[in-house]
Amino acid sequence: MPLEFGLWRVDDTPVRVATRPMPLESRLEELIEADPGILGNPLLLIGRQVLTQYGKIVDLLGMDAEGGLHVLELKRDRTPREVVAQVLDYGSWVQELTNEQIRDIYTSYARARGLAEELERRLLCGSATLRRKLSTRLTL
Repeated sequence: MPLEFGLWRVDDTPVRVATRPMPLESRLEELIEADPGILGNPLLLIGRQVLTQYGKIVDLLGMDAEGGLHVLELKRDRTPREVVAQVLDYGSWVQELTNEQIRDIYTSYARARGLAEELERRLLCGSATLRRKLSTRLTL
């Protein structure tokens, strides 16, 4: 059974907002990168278009406040079964990342986007607590 949702803008009277398909997955990546808060959970994006050791590319990679890693594989249309397998592969890969590899991913991402050096320095130096969490709490 198909599921339909609606969005209304309410000023004086409710007006339904017209929906339209997302033209490109890359545009969806840009929107999330500009405001990761739209995902509902606070995430620090640490990578975009991250190449895995298997030659596959993760759309976005994020880290939560507890040090858990989140794989974001974006699809603008329906998701075929193969996508589930793809995300499981990415989850496997993420669980095997070392702290150094995570830092390298973030360093590349931060430098490419000119992010604040202070934030980069904090992640590279990292607190003992964050390093401990990273080594024990990698999640899909």
